[in-house]
Amino acid sequence: MIADTIIEVQARQKLGSNEARRCRRAGAIPVNVYGRQQPSFNGLVDRKAFAAFVRKGVSRATVFNISLPEEGLVPVIIREVQTHPVRGSIEHLDFLRVAMDEPVKTPVPLRLQGEPLGIKQGAVLQRGVRTLTVRCLTAQLPTEIVVDITDLKIGGRVYAQDVRLPEGVQLLSPPTQLIASLVGTRASAEAAAAAAGEAPKKGKK
Repeated sequence: MIADTIIEVQARQKLGSNEARRCRRAGAIPVNVYGRQQPSFNGLVDRKAFAAFVRKGVSRATVFNISLPEEGLVPVIIREVQTHPVRGSIEHLDFLRVAMDEPVKTPVPLRLQGEPLGIKQGAVLQRGVRTLTVRCLTAQLPTEIVVDITDLKIGGRVYAQDVRLPEGVQLLSPPTQLIASLVGTRASAEAAAAAAGEAPKKGKK
């Protein structure tokens, strides 16, 4: 599925770091478009327009169209984002050309769904990886992968191999990558003891 936003890419007339800094000061982001055995294209996108697009929840698994001079609409995904080390602003973008009927390999963000059973007993949820790398046809690429953790108990863990992927989507990340775990605390131990009708053990003074 392609996002309904179209990002216009203007041609860069000059290259080099000084020219890139000048473009950034003028409100543009340098971008490189490549892939599908076609020549690379060095361009510029409007910073405000791209920021508005990002606020919609764009990830590296979002397929969208860019408008290129002489090429028209071209479907792409974001391959790399370079940010300023202090300000955090976007300094450079790489767009990868894709075709809807061809396979693509890319990380897809994970979204945890539900409240684990152990949370009510005082346990703490710890996150592992935030994305899983997958391979599938571009047309089948999910924008996110939902992981249901409702049944997760204290001491429980969810690994990449436990995730149910959509049909046609192949997992490329290591199957033992940890996604989430529920860690017991003193509060959870006391809650478990109370539920079992036992007084929690106290340490020696």
